Amino acid sequence: MPSSPDVTDDRTSGSRADDGLGCRTLTVALAVLVGFAVAATATGLSLALGSAPGPTAERIGFLLYGAGAPVSALFAMIAGELPLAPLTDLVVWVAAAVAATRIADRRGTPIWKPLTVIVGASVAWGVVASSALERI
Repeated sequence: MPSSPDVTDDRTSGSRADDGLGCRTLTVALAVLVGFAVAATATGLSLALGSAPGPTAERIGFLLYGAGAPVSALFAMIAGELPLAPLTDLVVWVAAAVAATRIADRRGTPIWKPLTVIVGASVAWGVVASSALERI
C-alpha cells in the first residue's frame, strides 16, 4: 500500500484563520459603517428638508444623504424625490463591512484602513448624487 504524504488536517491543527471572517472585526466594521450611514442620512435629510434651507445647506444635505443612503440616492436621482430604501441601503453597508473585513484579514492590515477607503468612496458617491439631485 503506498504511503500518503504528510498532510495536516486543519480541523485538528488549531489554525482556523482561513476558515472565515473574524467576528470581532466584522462587528466593528459593521458598527462603524452603519453608524456612519445613520448619522449621515439623518443629518443630510434634516439639512436638505429643513425650513427654508440655503443653497449651501441643501447641497451639503444632499451630499450627506447620498453618502449615507447610496441606494436611496440612486432612487432619488431616478424618481426626482427623496425616497428612503433602508433595507437595500443596509444590504450595501453589510456587504461593504464583509468586504472590509476580508481585506483586513487577508492583508493583515488594521480594519480602519479599508473602512476609510469605503467611507471616502461613499462621500465621493454623495458628491455625484448631490450634483445630480440639485439639477432635479
